[in-house]
Amino acid sequence: MQKIKAVLQQKTVIFDNLAQRWHQATGGELALLSPYGEVIKAYNGVDAVAQNIIGVSAAGQVEILPQARAIITPLKMHGELKGHLLSENSTLEQLPMLAWAADTFLEYLDSEEALQGMTDELIAAWDQLELVYKITHTLAENSNLGDALNSILSKVSNVIKVETGFILFTYNDSLECVTLGPEWLSELICQEAFLHRLAKQKQAILFNKQDGLREFWPQTPSYVLNFIGISITTGDQTPAVLGLVNNRDRDFTAGDVKLITAVSEQIRAIIDSFRLYQELIVQERVQRELEIAAEIQESLLLKTIPEFRGLTIDVSSQPAFEVGGDFYDFISPDEEHLTVIVGDVAGKGIPAAMFTSMARTLLKIEALRSQEPHIILKKVNEVLWQDLWQAELFITAIVVTFDKKNGALMYANAGHVPGIIYHAKSNTSRLLKATSLPIGIFGYESKTTQYIHLSPEDTLALYSDGVSEAGSPTGERFGIERIQRLIHQHADKSPGILKQFILKELANFQQMEAPGDDMTLAVVKCTLEEPRSERMRESKILKTIPFRYRADTTYLADVSRQVTSACRSLNGLPPDSKGDDFVYLVELAVSEICTNIIKHAYAGETGDISGRIVLTNLSIQIDIYDQGNSFNPNAVPPPISDPMDPAEGGYGLHIVRQIMDIAEYEADAQQGNHWKLLKYLPT
Repeated sequence: MQKIKAVLQQKTVIFDNLAQRWHQATGGELALLSPYGEVIKAYNGVDAVAQNIIGVSAAGQVEILPQARAIITPLKMHGELKGHLLSENSTLEQLPMLAWAADTFLEYLDSEEALQGMTDELIAAWDQLELVYKITHTLAENSNLGDALNSILSKVSNVIKVETGFILFTYNDSLECVTLGPEWLSELICQEAFLHRLAKQKQAILFNKQDGLREFWPQTPSYVLNFIGISITTGDQTPAVLGLVNNRDRDFTAGDVKLITAVSEQIRAIIDSFRLYQELIVQERVQRELEIAAEIQESLLLKTIPEFRGLTIDVSSQPAFEVGGDFYDFISPDEEHLTVIVGDVAGKGIPAAMFTSMARTLLKIEALRSQEPHIILKKVNEVLWQDLWQAELFITAIVVTFDKKNGALMYANAGHVPGIIYHAKSNTSRLLKATSLPIGIFGYESKTTQYIHLSPEDTLALYSDGVSEAGSPTGERFGIERIQRLIHQHADKSPGILKQFILKELANFQQMEAPGDDMTLAVVKCTLEEPRSERMRESKILKTIPFRYRADTTYLADVSRQVTSACRSLNGLPPDSKGDDFVYLVELAVSEICTNIIKHAYAGETGDISGRIVLTNLSIQIDIYDQGNSFNPNAVPPPISDPMDPAEGGYGLHIVRQIMDIAEYEADAQQGNHWKLLKYLPT
């Protein structure tokens, strides 16, 4: 290679053209330096300035002084330092362009024969260099990705002078096509098959003859003379390609391959930046939606835990994210009833929050009408199911109503996780399983309300699937059985303490794992005294009538006649229809209990039914004993069939508990099975 200084003395126009183009594009002033920092050639009188901002390090390397606003790049040929190219009034952002200019400059100085065509070719190379520099600013100038890619195609076409070009890529699982040129190109190019064919190429492809092009692209029209294309690997690995068609002046060259390779990197960065920008916009929108939804949900939460005589209550609700789908409520339409609701909307964000608000409001309205739980759920489903269906959402909910007067609870469960009722006397528990599909599921049909007798210290636990389905680091589920076990272990505790035991066990189980779903837990304990206990203390026994019958259905009529006669002998029995109803209900309850003893306790075996009828000034009490098989009345499943048929599905016991003020059962090893039935005279 000739010495740079000697070459420039022969052809100073080469450096002048380069320096002039650099100044027009960047505003910088170029200077050519020797390997030791001597100014060989400078543009626009910058040689004096250049000399003052150049220093040499202790290692002998030429460098720019810290206070200078300049950049410098070495001129190396085959690893040997030949000099430096310096630009004053430039920034580090322009250093890659300066390095490219230096490489291109050296390529033409390597051969003396090449100097003859140096000026035109160097200007063309500079146009390509300037193109890449401008492309780096395209996204900042265009917030629309289509506009940005159109701008790039236009710039590339002007530099390489092609008839048309295209950029294909996928966005949100759909094909996007940006073309520059005649309409035929869009119809021919904008196809996923072509995108994937070109995207499979490991490097840029170049065809200057139709024969080779047709092997790659069989549908090539006759007017396509040459073609160059390259695959672009985006950050999310979705395919993208750049292609140029029909260079008007010449064949495509290796230099063009180098250029479109550099351009493809810029396109990749622009596509990735745009996608990231869109993701940030979506994230901001979602964040705002979550904030609005959180405000909606916050307004729905109860500010204080309600007080209801005869029940103690505690509740906890924790969303997994900013907004959850869980909701709960306590509604008391009168002094005798309290309805507890726990539900879960299968969704997140504003849609779920809106349905949460609507569902909770509608459930509250229906509960205030003192309707049975299955009617409450049915009415809400009638209002919401079409909207839920269209939104592809559904709601699970369990509705439990405490009946203080009758010492019972009623419930219906629309596809929610089972509630748990713990019976203190028998130390047993049962699950309040689903009685219908979730709200919003096509084909919703609810079974009738289920009834359960309550005793003092009985405990109800309602929760969302975020509790029962919570996972451990090993993938194990917390499970309903674990909740049942904890309730049995701590049933003597208050609802607040029991709730804390369950939540603490849950936290230990998860071992700092982030909750995957909202977690709601409501605990209600029955602290009611036995019904009419104050009146019992005022009662005076007037007469006791013992009885004994064979455990056979043929004696049921005799039992009914004796009970009816005893009722009629009560001094306080009203002479009107109230008295008749009283007698009928007592006789019905005794007949039902005796029938159950015959069918289930003795189960066809011989035995006796004995007892006594106690008449007081306020009531009639019937104690019934048998020596048959004992059972757990709290384990009898809730009624599920026709309530007019008391012999099926648990309705018999349910009716007895509804029509008698007291209906208690206990199994004693000495006395056998004992039913205590009591009903107060109507007032």
